[in-house]
Amino acid sequence: MKSAKRWGIHGAVLALAASLAACGGGGGSSGLGVLGTGSSTNTGTSSSGSGTQSSTSITGVAAVGAPLVGTVTVKDALGATRTSPIGTNGSYSIDVTGMTAPFVFRAEGTANGVRAVVHSVATQADLNGRINITQLTDLIVSNIAGQLAQNYFDSFEQSGNSSLADKALVDAEVAKLKEKLLPVLTALGVDAAIDLLHSSFTPLSDPIDKALDVIRVSYDTTANTATISNVLNTIAVVDQLAVKAAAETSPATLSDANVASGASDQELVRQVLKDFTAKFANGSPTNADLTPLMTNGFLWSDADRATSLVEFTQNTALVGATFTDVEFRQIDYDNPNGVTAHLSFSVKTSNGVELGRLDNWKVRKSLTDGLWRLHGDQRSLNLEWFAVTTRHHGLADSPDCVKTGLEFNIENPNTANDGGAIAYVIVQGPGLPPNGLRYSAPALGGRWMIDGIGTETYLLATTCANTTAAGMTDAQIAAIPDNAQYTLTPYDSSNTMLKSASAPSDGIYRFKIEKRPLTLAEAGASGVFPVIDESTVGAFNAFGTAGGTISFGASNLYPLSQAYVQMKRSDAGYVTIDSVEKSALPSTSGTIATTLAFGADPSVASQMMWVESPDKNRRSIQTYYHK
Repeated sequence: MKSAKRWGIHGAVLALAASLAACGGGGGSSGLGVLGTGSSTNTGTSSSGSGTQSSTSITGVAAVGAPLVGTVTVKDALGATRTSPIGTNGSYSIDVTGMTAPFVFRAEGTANGVRAVVHSVATQADLNGRINITQLTDLIVSNIAGQLAQNYFDSFEQSGNSSLADKALVDAEVAKLKEKLLPVLTALGVDAAIDLLHSSFTPLSDPIDKALDVIRVSYDTTANTATISNVLNTIAVVDQLAVKAAAETSPATLSDANVASGASDQELVRQVLKDFTAKFANGSPTNADLTPLMTNGFLWSDADRATSLVEFTQNTALVGATFTDVEFRQIDYDNPNGVTAHLSFSVKTSNGVELGRLDNWKVRKSLTDGLWRLHGDQRSLNLEWFAVTTRHHGLADSPDCVKTGLEFNIENPNTANDGGAIAYVIVQGPGLPPNGLRYSAPALGGRWMIDGIGTETYLLATTCANTTAAGMTDAQIAAIPDNAQYTLTPYDSSNTMLKSASAPSDGIYRFKIEKRPLTLAEAGASGVFPVIDESTVGAFNAFGTAGGTISFGASNLYPLSQAYVQMKRSDAGYVTIDSVEKSALPSTSGTIATTLAFGADPSVASQMMWVESPDKNRRSIQTYYHK
């Protein structure tokens, strides 16, 4: 694997599917381009009968603050489905001719570089009308169904489910949700007559879009509840999904505290990001250029401001780059050290290639001069987390096999930030053992490994012989949710949980993995893995103790994210002798070309090389050769 440091692809994730992505930054295209509106694709059997019309369609906007880039699928009461691309600025139009009302909708794709899946609902009365698909309509569907909207969509055609999508019930849930949100809507200038399901709006400009920017919805599947919050204060409303609108006589409402000022503060924070990358517009900046835009206490993956400045100013890949696809998680107005914005954003080259996504960074407003400055991620550990699937060639007992799992890269290069007391961490979350994984600090530094396994990667399943894996089935892997949340909790040698000054208030790091790992069946499909050129494989197989330079070429890489190549040589005891790694920016056709150079060493007994490329969901997809 590549080094767990800077501008990697993996610091993911991100909000629950229904609580994603504020607008701003680079808009909703995420460098993927905007899909034009086209004809619908029928993926089910059209039906006719009561509740149908000829030449009917439904239009609207799919957005979660930022417009979605992806597809909308409609399902009717009998289970027939049709899919249509989302067009410019989140607009969609889908033909429902011959289908049977009522309908449920699923919009999925990316918004501000983050994967999102949200749902909506329409009745017979909405034919040839307008239906929006947002995190708020997703909540409306969940309330109608008394369960998660995604589960309701999946089982909509089953007995009794579609009957819940009754117009009177839908209208009641729409009105009750607006009642809960009204203080925030009013503070943002939203018309009091707004219909959250039907009203027309334009993403990136209308007041309702500003509300979608700040309102978050998250779900607790065990309690069957939704939590509605806004990023501008800590006051939340808990919604019992099983309780219908008629039974909610005096529901709690979302607070409007800081909402008016927060809208302008968001723009100031975005401006700091623009000011910082502007220093790289025409070349590498100096320390003096960047220091005024960073706090004295700046900390990024266990590196202080001085250390980070060296990397910023010496990384030529940043020249012409931008910070884009900004997702606000919270603006903390109660922080005694100054108002602090928590946000994630992507780092992209001038050609739109993602160098990495920086997760849960802080931008702080000074108590002395009132200026906003970058504060880093404030992690006293260097952390990466991602889904990973690898294909291996040349293993003695498995000449061509696949591994799939979850990887957590943990390092502690600067123990001064945490007093050197962290002995181990426990990582917990979907797909992992009930008690989590224990990663222990190595005596000589470097990567932390899973106790009893000796690797950073927790393998869920594999086709490779003599390899330990959890033995999960494809169905179990597929059941790991998108944007699954994981926690990392540090402990000292006496098994006491630690709370360092730079860690979160409760000492627990929380992060999300955008998309679950590939199943073995998915990994077996054609075109999944990067392909190393035959000439490179030949040179690798001929490479020996004399050393030299290998020309490394590969294809079938995702063209919109940075790739990595590496070759490592080991002695007879499998101790690494040398390792060379390089990052590479793919061409628009998904190819790379670089070189790897090694000196002579008579003790070389084995070697391996690999190429690593993310897919569009930031899963690490790797191809290995062994010799």
